[in-house]
Amino acid sequence: MKKLSLLLLIAITALCASAGVGIKTSHDVRKNKMEQVQQAKPTDLKSSMRVIYDQPEGELHSYLRSGKAIYPEGNRIYTGDQIDGRMDVVFAEDGKVYLKNILYNIGKAWGNNWVEGQLSDDGTQIIVPMGQSVYHSYTYDADIVLAWGSTVIAYNEDGTPYIDFIIDERTTEVVYTIDGETITLEDGIAPVEDPDNEFWDFEATGLGTYWTDDMSFAGALEWNTVFTETEPLDPTGPSVITEQPEGDLYTLNRNSGYILFSSGIYYGKTDGDINLVLNEEEGKAYIMNPLWWHDYGYWVEGTYDPETGMISIPTGQYIYYNEDMEYGIQLMWGSTYVSEEEDGYYLDTEVDFNTEEINFLFMDNALYLLDSEGDVMADFPDWGNATGMVGMYSYDYSVNCIEFANWNIYGDVMPFGQLINTVPAIPEAPIIDGWYDGGDEEGNSFFIFYMPTTDIEGNLINPECLSFSVYVDNGNGPELFTFEADTYVNDLWEDMTEIPYELYAYGVDISAYGCTFYRTNEGDNPLFTENIGVQAFYEVDGVKNASEIAWLYERPSSVNEMNAGKSVASVRYFNVTGQEMAQPQGLTIKVTTYTDGTTSAVKVVK
Repeated sequence: MKKLSLLLLIAITALCASAGVGIKTSHDVRKNKMEQVQQAKPTDLKSSMRVIYDQPEGELHSYLRSGKAIYPEGNRIYTGDQIDGRMDVVFAEDGKVYLKNILYNIGKAWGNNWVEGQLSDDGTQIIVPMGQSVYHSYTYDADIVLAWGSTVIAYNEDGTPYIDFIIDERTTEVVYTIDGETITLEDGIAPVEDPDNEFWDFEATGLGTYWTDDMSFAGALEWNTVFTETEPLDPTGPSVITEQPEGDLYTLNRNSGYILFSSGIYYGKTDGDINLVLNEEEGKAYIMNPLWWHDYGYWVEGTYDPETGMISIPTGQYIYYNEDMEYGIQLMWGSTYVSEEEDGYYLDTEVDFNTEEINFLFMDNALYLLDSEGDVMADFPDWGNATGMVGMYSYDYSVNCIEFANWNIYGDVMPFGQLINTVPAIPEAPIIDGWYDGGDEEGNSFFIFYMPTTDIEGNLINPECLSFSVYVDNGNGPELFTFEADTYVNDLWEDMTEIPYELYAYGVDISAYGCTFYRTNEGDNPLFTENIGVQAFYEVDGVKNASEIAWLYERPSSVNEMNAGKSVASVRYFNVTGQEMAQPQGLTIKVTTYTDGTTSAVKVVK
């Protein structure tokens, strides 16, 4: 059997939880749980177990739980307090009682299914037989089954700890006691502190689960649970806002930092639009797609104070919801942090369930995210420490992205979003991240740099108006690098010395103001021997300005000034028959003349 180790790349830390531990199981829970949830409800199970998928007929009551539990979060198992886990109970006319999500976090991890019980004659107890299936996996042809038992810590051959489950076969049913608005599960046995066992808090006795194919622990056990009645959820799911609300619309350019968890970890600067609606009369504010990664067209609602510019958005709102699968993505507040383990660094995330509002300030046509911090330009591992808005899956509380206030090159907080006045300006120089050799003649090398987000006066600029050129120095002074169309294919119809920011070409990876330029520097034909640099251009209404050249290795300032002075003298447009045009139209030849007398010609399509 595969045993999940203690150290995984991404772990979700719950409140009051201890460190995660592995489980003895061959089931890859995180990989398979969503595809299992998305499966159509079957008409015929492949096992002898019966899973109740649909809500039975009867009177519905809903309860929030408290108590202690061992529970799954992604690929880890935690122990700690149960946090507002909901259990629905249906009382049928024939005395049957049905319980949905009978164990803490079991519904979020494996599906929202029901088990059956019997109401006592005096109506004070619910008797639930053991051996019922709460989930069926078609991938493994196995069920997760209820059982009373104990969890213990065991160790595999290499010393990695995992949780094993010892079933108490003598206990064939458990009893829930009804007392007014509360329901109580019969007591279990809490862990006993053991100084010789660092995982002692995972050893408990209570209501748990196991997989039928290998009898391994399924990752859920609870004891001393108290359920308090609350209002049932709307059966159609949470309300969402998909139509633009009334008020003044502001379309802002997003300029934040992000860390994304999607088949790996990605980070960088965002771009794109933020739509903000302010209704001063009602004191309301609405933000569309508050997270850069989630372009679902949903709005979140909050309050707006026009005198101070303060905007408060309550957390927990859905920025996406799927009614069929009964899950969504909620806007929450949280943080990431880097922990150092024996075998390396690990990036963890934590949702702050105590933060009930996300606060913004709208001032001078700029939107600021308050109480947020992070810096994607920092060196690893510091770039992994951020606080801001997170997108949280409702079925397991896992985080798929975080977005936070970003810094400019001077260390000042940038607006989260800002109206751009697209006028001629001199851009800041690009910021070079570094040159990373692939290690051999066949391997790629990476010249990584960030395009400017502001002009030299600190004003936000429009990335659609940016372009860049690369310079190489082989000991004879800087030379303008030519991107040959045969090598840098896709949108390069001709050899080019200047690359538009939005252009897509093999070997040039541009995203969110960043650029990775792939080219080996090994072998007999290195890209450069002395230095490599990059220069940004910003063109608006035919006026084109250049930044200074940013160099990988420091150069004398006079050389920088000399090359930065090479700017555009004129730009002319010709059609394919050679006739000059005032503006590009259709397939056009763009001829650029520089102040040093050199020219370049490229084809453009408008």
